[in-house]
Amino acid sequence: ISPGLIAYPLRVNRDFEITLLANLITLTPGTLSVDVSEDRRTLYIHAIDVPDPDQLKRDIAQGFERKILEAFR
Repeated sequence: ISPGLIAYPLRVNRDFEITLLANLITLTPGTLSVDVSEDRRTLYIHAIDVPDPDQLKRDIAQGFERKILEAFR
């Protein structure tokens, strides 16, 4: 197991989109949304097993975040 804290660069920028993304990530087993930067451009995520942080970022971007953008824009 390789736990890690990653800084995820956000493409979503509306409050409800950020909140939805953070909640979807937290509902995923082994992950937890920790905080959002003050400028709302970065979401900090803790993952219990993240051997490849870049792959986790790609998974979020191509999964949850892409679907949120498709649904609300």
